Amino acid sequence: MSRKVLGLDIRADSLSAVLVKGSLRESRIAASLTVPIDATGGDPGGLPAALEAVAAAMDLQNADCVVSVPAALFSCRNVFVPFGNSKKIRMVLPYELEPHLPYPADEMLVDFAILDGSEDRGETEVLTVAVERQRLAPILAALAAVKIEPERVTLSGFAAAAWIGRNLEPDQTALCLDIGETSGALFVVAGARVRLIRTFPLPADPAARGRAVRSHIRLTMGALNELSAAPKPPAAIFLTGSGIAGMNLEVLADALPVELKPADLTRLLGVPHDDDAGAWDPLRMDGALALVLAEIEGLESLNVYRSQFPGRKIISRHRENLVRTGVLAAAVLILMFASVLIQSTLLSRRVADLDQQIASVFREAFPDAKKVADPYQQMQINLQELKKSAALPGEALSTLRSIDILKSISDSIPEEIQVVLDRMVIGPETILISGTTAAFNAVDEIKGHLERISEFKKVTISSANMDRTGKEVNFQLKVDL
Repeated sequence: MSRKVLGLDIRADSLSAVLVKGSLRESRIAASLTVPIDATGGDPGGLPAALEAVAAAMDLQNADCVVSVPAALFSCRNVFVPFGNSKKIRMVLPYELEPHLPYPADEMLVDFAILDGSEDRGETEVLTVAVERQRLAPILAALAAVKIEPERVTLSGFAAAAWIGRNLEPDQTALCLDIGETSGALFVVAGARVRLIRTFPLPADPAARGRAVRSHIRLTMGALNELSAAPKPPAAIFLTGSGIAGMNLEVLADALPVELKPADLTRLLGVPHDDDAGAWDPLRMDGALALVLAEIEGLESLNVYRSQFPGRKIISRHRENLVRTGVLAAAVLILMFASVLIQSTLLSRRVADLDQQIASVFREAFPDAKKVADPYQQMQINLQELKKSAALPGEALSTLRSIDILKSISDSIPEEIQVVLDRMVIGPETILISGTTAAFNAVDEIKGHLERISEFKKVTISSANMDRTGKEVNFQLKVDL
């Protein structure tokens, strides 16, 4: 599934925007742009105009947005808490930080990252950042003016430091230095995590800025060496940020005990960019690119802003597809209902036809029935009565079976009389016997012998006719029981 993400790295003097189209196969830079911010336009300066320029230059429809704001706006601290549950930490952290902050806890936006520790040891180290709501409010208002609601808001340079940390060896330590025109941030990265953040002001003059950066690096490295639980000494210092322009990096490198490396995330992470994506300046663009890649890859990041209505954004973004899906679903439901209704009507007609056929069969089988209410039930009752009457045909047959009647007939007819009995129908009061014999007088003899059976009241010759060959006589006898 493809996704479009916009990264906005907001600085005091410029806005860097990077638009990335991500898919399961790769992520490509589709557009990039840096817009200067006129600081004379009031607080937050010319940010609204810069955002309008980005919105006009890029296709931001259905694009998610992640934002970083100057690190100088944040207060960053490492604190220890007596538990490791993130929910508990989030509840108590504002009040834990309040004595160290110049503003009340309810006026600050706070986020944190758990570094080390466990409840078994009784303490957990937490990296915290806090920003005043009033400082962030104008930036959010400017974003809302161009219909951008960010997925996350973090401090500049943090995402880039996190990506650099992920590409270090597990036991390596590095410093990531993000330099702006008037402020900077130093990130200590160890074990693939940002473990310490320092922010500081910088002078506008490039030479003075270089001396100030060198001083802050030395102070940070000295502080790390004095900590008992400090990570290994840093192996390199990675530079990013537009404030590097004009600085003498050779002089800075010679004054530091570790290697100095300008960062380039496109090369480090292998991110391609389209031909029409615009000129690429890694010092200005890496911050925005790191934000986008962190959002696409789900990289853990500090976030002081959480949308109150994430579901509304999803509905707004996919409204057309949702409406189309809803129409199709409604059409399918209507068709299903129509199909069920048609099948029900056809089955009802089929049942009515079968009821008529059952009633017709019942009337044919039992013409004496006066009223037909439930032909199936009535037929069952009548058949049961017939079975009872057939099982008990009368006093003469109360103890006789069909096989006994056949034996009595066979015993009564002498062997010298040639006779073949073709059919015998036994009823409750009569027996019909059909067969063939050699002559008409043989029929009379058979009738006389059958009359001697005690169970037979009367034997009558119903018919006696010569067959077509003239050699045999077909006869039928009726026996009254």
